[in-house]
Amino acid sequence: TVSLKESHNKTASGTVSISQSSLDEKESGSLGNQTPEEKDTQECSVPTAATDSQGRGTDDSSTANNDSVHDPPVETLVEQTPLNTLQNQTEPKGKGKGVSVDKLGENDLATFEDEDTDMHVSVVTWNLAEESPTEEGTAFIKRFRKFGRDKKGSDFVLISGQECENIKPRRTEGRRSREYRRLMIKMLGSKYVPIAMHMLGGIQFGLFCKRSILEDVEHVSVADVTCGIGNVFHNKGAIGAFVKVRARNQNTEPDENRAGSLKMLFVTAHMAAHVKHFEARDADFWRIVTELEAQAPRGFVPHRSEDSGGLAMLNVMDRIFFCGDLNYRLDLPREFAEHHVAEILRLQGKKGKEEQIDLLRESLLRHDQLKSTISDGRAFPSFAEGKINFAPTFKFDKETDDYDTSHKQRIPAWTDRILFRPALGARVLEYSSVVDARHSDHRPVHGTFRINAMGRLLPKKRELAKTRRKKKATEELGVRRKKSAKKTKRQRPATAKLEDEIV
Repeated sequence: TVSLKESHNKTASGTVSISQSSLDEKESGSLGNQTPEEKDTQECSVPTAATDSQGRGTDDSSTANNDSVHDPPVETLVEQTPLNTLQNQTEPKGKGKGVSVDKLGENDLATFEDEDTDMHVSVVTWNLAEESPTEEGTAFIKRFRKFGRDKKGSDFVLISGQECENIKPRRTEGRRSREYRRLMIKMLGSKYVPIAMHMLGGIQFGLFCKRSILEDVEHVSVADVTCGIGNVFHNKGAIGAFVKVRARNQNTEPDENRAGSLKMLFVTAHMAAHVKHFEARDADFWRIVTELEAQAPRGFVPHRSEDSGGLAMLNVMDRIFFCGDLNYRLDLPREFAEHHVAEILRLQGKKGKEEQIDLLRESLLRHDQLKSTISDGRAFPSFAEGKINFAPTFKFDKETDDYDTSHKQRIPAWTDRILFRPALGARVLEYSSVVDARHSDHRPVHGTFRINAMGRLLPKKRELAKTRRKKKATEELGVRRKKSAKKTKRQRPATAKLEDEIV
């Protein structure tokens, strides 16, 4: 059997990148010495593909085929590393302003696009396998209280769980759900206030806000979607929270017109299980976003329509975080996956083996169903994910580090994920799993993001007024044409009627 050793390789720092490619070996090595809590980020992969009007993939997708598993082509990946940005600017913004590009050091590169008004958002997803975790197992949540360079902690923390309860008819909330919620509150402490708490079957959702910014929260509402049997049972589904928070526009340029609020959506989901049901998982995603759009509070989705399929909501949200037991698997034989995972664990902690470990992990992720789904445009359009530097989080024998030794012999996979959208203006500071939390057959996954908290850039007031005048003039012209058409439509003369009668 494959064992997950305790000497877990913590998340390796990378450069700010939207693609899987990184800087050259020298540059990545120098940046890799920094800790995630300081100034660095991981790589974010944004697979792209051609999509139709509904956001789904078309036959013109340019992804490469490898045994029915697709990788995003290199030419479709957008590089947004600090070095690439620096090459196009001679007068950097933010911390490096007024400094020659050639004289910028590692610290300047790591914080090149940061603003002092940025927010930190932390997300946790954990399938509890119908068992309550211990306080020791949930102690990792305390890290969010003092995260970041200033040690002030994350501004928002989402803690979610799946399979918190066994699915059976019940009139009151189960004790395991109550215990999990109690642990959330205890681990975050009095510094945080719960602003959205909700349960759907075995899915738990707890969204917390730092007490010091509570006055900036303008609106919170919660919605849920069932995706179980017949879209009725709660064994599968999702919970979402719509949050409107005051934008931090202190550093905007004088001629910029920005929205005064930031619209955010937090979602946790538990999708269809089993390797072969990847199409059902894709369908679950579209059902979730469609239903959430229908339940969105007034003003969040101004131009929604019945046939938008959730895309209207996705496009108007400033920030979306989508996490959960998404259940996407690896399209690989167990022997292949088991061998690669065992080799990765054997090499962990050894000097000079980082590149070899990355190659082994990439050979597994090349067959990851979720990455294939995103690159083909079948679901999660324009969503990004931090670089995966941790071992598969499913499926373990409980209380051990051994992957499934039962007769089912399930293939190790990264079923527990955290995605976000848009990638622009967001940096992954941390994306990892907790190897010491062994009570479940899943390992918890957590991530922390630094996001730009400025409002969406709006058209300038003059341009907006001009557009409105043009629209009004077009509408008035249409009305005049209709009236003119009615006047020209006259009755036939009496002589014409008489001729018709003679004929």
